[in-house]
Amino acid sequence: MDVVRHSPRAQRGLTLVELITTTAVLGISLAVIVPSWTSFAQRNQVTATSNLLLAHLRFARTSAVHRRAFVSLCPSNDGSSCSGNPFGWHQGYLIFSDANGNRSRDAGEPLMRVQGEAPPGLRLFSTAGRPAIRFRSDGAAWSTNTTFSICASDDSTANRAVILFGTGRARVDRRAPGNKPVTCL
Repeated sequence: MDVVRHSPRAQRGLTLVELITTTAVLGISLAVIVPSWTSFAQRNQVTATSNLLLAHLRFARTSAVHRRAFVSLCPSNDGSSCSGNPFGWHQGYLIFSDANGNRSRDAGEPLMRVQGEAPPGLRLFSTAGRPAIRFRSDGAAWSTNTTFSICASDDSTANRAVILFGTGRARVDRRAPGNKPVTCL
């Protein structure tokens, strides 16, 4: 008869010391990672919002040239009319064919794009006195030089500026014109 020998049972699980050590390491790691992750997420939202606004400005400019007509952008609370609030761009904005060039959407002027609200905690506003942007048929935006400020709630180093020149050219920068910091008051 064959005798079957069983080796001692292999250990399964963790000892109390191993479990406490692992929990401590995990806790310390999370304490370091979570604040960094929040900052990373805010920076990502600011960058994405800046790039989207830049793309919309370029779309409006190209559309004005292609249509040979005025195309305007304006902040909107309801997705169909201009609010006239240069500090309300984060609530949404419109891009529309502006037949009479008055920078305000009138009856019969078709919407080209509607942008909804920015993510919570972000603010987006333009230079005071610039509640709307109008591109001419040559792609210029004369008399609408403006700086859009995109700001996160906590991290001022994440703030970005989208700067629109009278020629119609727009760019994103970490600094406002004059090498000033981007601030959202």
